[in-house]
Amino acid sequence: MNAFGKTDKGLVRASNQDTFRIDIKENGLGFLVLCDGMGGARAGNIASERAAERFMEQACTADPEQADTETLSRIAQQAVTAANSEVYELSQSSPAYNGMGTTLVGCICVDNRVVLANVGDSRAYVIDGEKIAQMTADHSLVAEMVRAGRLSSEEAKHYPGRNLITRAVGVDGEVEADYYEITLHDGQTLLLCSDGLCGLVTDLEIAAVVAQSASQEEACDRLIQLACSAGGSDNITVVLYTK
Repeated sequence: MNAFGKTDKGLVRASNQDTFRIDIKENGLGFLVLCDGMGGARAGNIASERAAERFMEQACTADPEQADTETLSRIAQQAVTAANSEVYELSQSSPAYNGMGTTLVGCICVDNRVVLANVGDSRAYVIDGEKIAQMTADHSLVAEMVRAGRLSSEEAKHYPGRNLITRAVGVDGEVEADYYEITLHDGQTLLLCSDGLCGLVTDLEIAAVVAQSASQEEACDRLIQLACSAGGSDNITVVLYTK
C-alpha cells in the first residue's frame, strides 16, 4: 500500500485550517483522514487537528484478524463519534471555541477493501486512468439544492451560498455521517481532498493530473499548483492512496 498527502494554505487565507493524517501499518491495515476546519483561524485549526487525531486514535484499534467489512464499518462509526465528541466538548469549554467544527473524510483500508466515513464537503474519489468517480456526497447547501432539482450543477458553481455546509463534526453533541464500502482494483487510486481543490479544479482535471504524474508526491504538488493557478482561494489538501 502506498499513500502520500500534502496541504497548502493557498493564496488568500492567512493560515491553514486543513489537517490530514496517514498511517499505514505493517499488519496490512491503512488509515487516512482529512479535515477542513471552520470557526475562525484559531478554532478551525484546532477543530481539524483534534478531529483528525481522535479519528485516527480510534480507527487504529482495528485488528487485522477481525477485518471483515462489518467490523471495520463499526470502528469507522466509533471513530467519527469520538472525533465529534472531542471537538464538541472543546467548543463548549471556551467562548473562543464557540462555533468551531470541521469536515471529515476518513477511511480504513485493508487489502483492496475501503470503508469510508464522510461528514461535510471534503471529498473522496476513485481514479482509474483518466476516469474519476466521486465516492462521497457533499453535505452542503448547493449539493442539497442540486439533488432536489432546485439548481443545476452549473448554477451551483456560482451560487452565493456554495460554501455553506449542512453537516460538520463538532457543532452538536451528535453527528450524522455517511458510510461507504468500496473495492479498489489494481491501478486505481483513492483520492481524498478538501474543497480548496475540488472547488477550483474540475474532476476531469484532477484525474488527468493523477494519471499523468510519475509519483503520488508529484501528483499532489501539481494538483495544489493547479488550484493556486485557479485563484487559491482556500486551503488545499490532497491525500492519495493506491493498493
